[in-house]
Amino acid sequence: MKRYIPISFVRQKAKLLGFDDCGAAKVEPCDVLPLKEWLSEGLNADMDYMSKYIDKRENITSLFQNAETVFSFLISYNQVTQTSSYPFRIASYALGEDYHKLLKAKLFRLLELIREQYPEFEARVFVDTAPVLEKQWAVRAGLGWIGKNSTLVSKRFGSKVFLAEVVSNYVSDYSLQESDHCGNCKRCVASCPNGAITNHRTIDCNKCISYQTIENKNDIPSHIKLNGWIYGCEECIDACIWNIKAPQCRNKEFETSEPMAQLIENISSDSLNKAHFNKARKHSAIERIRFDKFLSNIDRAKCDKD
Repeated sequence: MKRYIPISFVRQKAKLLGFDDCGAAKVEPCDVLPLKEWLSEGLNADMDYMSKYIDKRENITSLFQNAETVFSFLISYNQVTQTSSYPFRIASYALGEDYHKLLKAKLFRLLELIREQYPEFEARVFVDTAPVLEKQWAVRAGLGWIGKNSTLVSKRFGSKVFLAEVVSNYVSDYSLQESDHCGNCKRCVASCPNGAITNHRTIDCNKCISYQTIENKNDIPSHIKLNGWIYGCEECIDACIWNIKAPQCRNKEFETSEPMAQLIENISSDSLNKAHFNKARKHSAIERIRFDKFLSNIDRAKCDKD
């Protein structure tokens, strides 16, 4: 007989740790056809790693052999930011503490709380660093739907959300999937300065500001408009009506940290140096890029304004 844990119990413990929503999905193969089509069209630009581990993305049991359930967790980072008043902008998810570390710590604490009552609860945790189709699992777990800009959209929390997963050997109460509530709205599509959003709810990374300012290790093509973005981009996210309606996040860790606020001030006053950058990136998601790439993004954004 399979071991069982109520989703209500998991949700209660998750909310104590700051998660805003959680759901459960039965372990079954994922649909990797859209990913393969996206790759075949070259929409991944030079992110070759996206073509690796397709088998693991399709079958999560290759990452956790005894998997019965994927518990998906959602946590909002929606906040009022002041970055729009500066000449250069950083995506709001990178303004606070590094979400990878924060969410993993929360999930490991969650496992401790669960095992106090369910000692045989075996699991692996994932936060955006493994070949897991997290948006597909979040949809299956009833957390939202895939918007036209390819992000997961929650009816209650919008799309300024982080996702995380716990894959477990327990079965649970499986969620009903949320309906698509985008309708005929194309605000996100129209908002993209470079037309990166395709008709198939995917992103052409060759045209995407987030890709260009983070993943692209070469010079940003001259025809790409950055609109002041120097790390990531939130044009399509900010245009979404569900984000306009969404409540502010309740986790203080995602608010702009003092080092990041100082970094933005240094950029604005043209007094940035590597020490400022390293201090800010120590705990932020901007840790993903080097100082020379950051300077290159700033210079490129300046060219857009000239």
